[in-house]
Amino acid sequence: MSGAVVVKGGAIVGEGFSSKPGHPHAETFALDAAGADARGSDLYVVTEPCVLKEGCVSRIVDAGVQRVVIATQDPNPAAAGKGIARLQSAGVEVTLGIEAAAARRLNEAAIKYLATRRPFVALSSVMSFDGKTATAIGERPAPPIEVLDDLRSAYDAILIGVGTVLHDDPALTVTTMRARNPLRIVVDGMARTPAGCNLLSRKGTRGLRPATLIVTTRFAPEERIRDLQESGAEILQAPEEDDSMTGDVDLTRLMTLLGRRDISSVLIEGEGSLIDAALTARIVDKVHAYLAPVILGGTSAPGLVGGVGASFIEEGRSLHELTCRPAGNGLLLEAYLDPR
Repeated sequence: MSGAVVVKGGAIVGEGFSSKPGHPHAETFALDAAGADARGSDLYVVTEPCVLKEGCVSRIVDAGVQRVVIATQDPNPAAAGKGIARLQSAGVEVTLGIEAAAARRLNEAAIKYLATRRPFVALSSVMSFDGKTATAIGERPAPPIEVLDDLRSAYDAILIGVGTVLHDDPALTVTTMRARNPLRIVVDGMARTPAGCNLLSRKGTRGLRPATLIVTTRFAPEERIRDLQESGAEILQAPEEDDSMTGDVDLTRLMTLLGRRDISSVLIEGEGSLIDAALTARIVDKVHAYLAPVILGGTSAPGLVGGVGASFIEEGRSLHELTCRPAGNGLLLEAYLDPR
């Protein structure tokens, strides 16, 4: 995600942003808007201009820009610094690092993916004010749909466990805005997902491009896999946790497989065992938690994370860069996990 602003004589004379892959970059739109005013101007950009043939650097030099202010280097390690060097060799003054932290946060998914070829992973949870994800009989607090859609549309894929499918039968679609629907991924080692669930099409739609990926293991019954494929699902067989025979998917190796499919960001929705497995595997980078304005109580009401849990405070996962903002009638809490 990148934007560009052309400034001359203390006034903005051109603006632009990168809209989609394969289209002109932010610098091109901004310089087109500035026209002749680009000569002798200052250009402010989020990320380092590219050096591809007929790319942004050539356009900047040809437009006569005198100074380029860059927040961060190119997130691709193979290209980082090359655009800056080319600008400087052409006599353009370069300032690097202003608002770098904000720019890195804006492109946190791309930065991780380009550096590791594994997706940026976030948790999305909804809980009561006292930390319960449901009542004792299973009724769940709901976030404003606009908040949920905003989160979902920002990620390449949504990942849930088969337990969520069996309990809630979600559709996992963006409904309140014009935005792409992310790929829906179900972690389902034994292929227990019902062929008639809301995530899947009806039988006979095999020719359509599936929007749902069911992650199974070698222990999944072939008949169930065929039913899911006939309902429009794509099947990905992943390694098992510790190569065991339980049918539990190894989430660490799953992230590697998703990265190979050019999935750069994943939003995990759910609770209990899936969240525990994701935290234990240390694949989680960020947490989005919607705090609903209700207190549920109850010792048998479930919390966010399942499993055995930490015995001592120092065994827990540390959070940092915590933020909080109003969302609907509740609060949206966001934080990053210590990558230890």
